[in-house]
Amino acid sequence: MDEIVFFNPGDAIANDFDYQAARRSAEIYKAAHVADEGLVVAKDEDGGFSVFYEAAGQDEAQKAKGRYTILAHL
Repeated sequence: MDEIVFFNPGDAIANDFDYQAARRSAEIYKAAHVADEGLVVAKDEDGGFSVFYEAAGQDEAQKAKGRYTILAHL
């Protein structure tokens, strides 16, 4: 079952059209930045991949959201 979440595309930590490259960016970012929040790698409706803080998709007050499918939790 897909996990669909709405994120503000402007909140992305990284963007790529290659899943492995996006995941690698997420792992590098997580290693370099100590954070209590998890990261997610998500796929947008156009086939691109983005990295977000997991909690960023929970704020219903955000505007200009895009629909993403969560592919990995890091």
